[in-house]
Amino acid sequence: MNKAKGGFSLKQENYNKELEKEKEKLNRLADKALESGIPLTQDEAFMAQNRKVDELIVKIQMEKERHRNKQRER
Repeated sequence: MNKAKGGFSLKQENYNKELEKEKEKLNRLADKALESGIPLTQDEAFMAQNRKVDELIVKIQMEKERHRNKQRER
């Protein structure tokens, strides 16, 4: 099995990189909405990106749980 640093799989590392990229997009969209005076909850682009970030966080948490379960089996 390929392992990255810290015992995380490459899959987890890729998820983390993707999460950072998507969070940067989310922050840019938040800045743009706030500069335009649009409440974040009413900005469709922001809310769509927010859901995308949430989904990635769930994937990361599920992968961490799988990793913990595999460690317990050993």
